[in-house]
Amino acid sequence: MASRGDFNLLTFDSYSDYLKSFTKTEEYRYLGGMKVIKTFVKLGYRTNATIYDEAEFHKIRKRLLELINPKSTRSQLFSRYLVGDDPALVAFAEREERNVQKKLSTIIFLQIRRRNGFDISGYIDYADSLQKCTTRSLGATNWKAVFEGRILLKPNRNHLSFYDWHSGIVCFNNSNNYEVVNYGASLCFKHIGDHKIVPVTTADSSFKDNVKRQLIQSPMYGCVAIYDHIVRKSP
Repeated sequence: MASRGDFNLLTFDSYSDYLKSFTKTEEYRYLGGMKVIKTFVKLGYRTNATIYDEAEFHKIRKRLLELINPKSTRSQLFSRYLVGDDPALVAFAEREERNVQKKLSTIIFLQIRRRNGFDISGYIDYADSLQKCTTRSLGATNWKAVFEGRILLKPNRNHLSFYDWHSGIVCFNNSNNYEVVNYGASLCFKHIGDHKIVPVTTADSSFKDNVKRQLIQSPMYGCVAIYDHIVRKSP
């Protein structure tokens, strides 16, 4: 594993620049040329620090870049377990990687009928739900089982919102990505990263350009509403 000091490698764009950092201007006069100076540096005459050869430099630098800019790979995504072609599950799968990378922030609205004949509904922060599954948080949705079709994705009292149509219980919760906000009579969510307001209503809103709404008819889930917000990066 790279040490704390190794992060200094990220300040150099090339191996040549890395070696030059160990030299002084007057050395060009006495040693005659860059080739000789690089040789001395590689041999450790200029410093007590570890001098990496060119292959080590690029290998460690690449590892450090991956460490500070993690990228999801197909082998790490729950959607690799997708079974069948249910439109809702396919839509979730298509959005998973971008949600994990925080390029896209998706809110899922579901209304599910329980065995007692009454419905429950709610808004789910997709990225937050995926993260909790990855970290195995208490009460997290098992997304592997969802994509395999073994269980249904269901709203619960810990999601952004939850409504039990039988008991009348209503719950609202902030997530790692959203704050629940009210604009008049409309329910909205404020993205914590870029502070954009995401409306989840068909009514006209001054914030409507912050989200794209898609309705999906699914044999497994009925009508599913998906709200996609493209995350704006800070300049």
